[in-house]
Amino acid sequence: MYLGTNEKVFEFEKVKQIFSHRQTTWSDELKIILDQIPETHVLIILEDYFIYEPVKTSDISKCLEVMTSNDAAFLKLGAFPSKYDTLWPSKKLDDFPGFGEIQKGSEYRLSLQTAIWKKKSLLKLLNPTENPWQFEIEASKRSNLMDEPFLCVLADPSKKMVHGPITYYCTALSAGKWMRGAVQLCKKEKIAIDLSIRKVESVFEEYTRAFYIALPLPLRKVFDFLKHKTKFN
Repeated sequence: MYLGTNEKVFEFEKVKQIFSHRQTTWSDELKIILDQIPETHVLIILEDYFIYEPVKTSDISKCLEVMTSNDAAFLKLGAFPSKYDTLWPSKKLDDFPGFGEIQKGSEYRLSLQTAIWKKKSLLKLLNPTENPWQFEIEASKRSNLMDEPFLCVLADPSKKMVHGPITYYCTALSAGKWMRGAVQLCKKEKIAIDLSIRKVESVFEEYTRAFYIALPLPLRKVFDFLKHKTKFN
């Protein structure tokens, strides 16, 4: 297991730290970190995705088998409720039930949800000027020029939260603040966090965010557009 960071040191058994030794952009620093990893495939989990259920190695091995059998560039492990299907429409794989191929032209043909990547394909897609949000949008467009398939774990219609071979809280931080659910999860797991360094969202902020997430995607896009216009006018 690798932990990528700028400079801060963290020591834990079976975790190898990799440093970028610079503060530039997310994409630039990720490239520096990836260049230090010898493996051909990497499973990337962002720092504010909190895993809260046991992960079966056999499930991850199956996902890697699906990737290599299809010579895929990417396999999204995080499955989302069906209302998000329009962001990454997919076609079921005939030989591998439970997996699909994300169509070219999808708004998020790739994303930074938990996923397995072919390292050389990820390096090819990185633009050193981009932050994570820009990368998801622009690299999805760049991926349309690649022949390698981009795959996903198909969602279970009965589940309303993020699920799949890795079940994680997405995300622990929002707008620079701890999400209240993430703080409660840490308390449950007896993980101490220093709340003096980063504030916790208010109850009002939590309900406002929950209301926004519950909106249909078209309404969310209208909301985002109006918010953007208000901010810059």
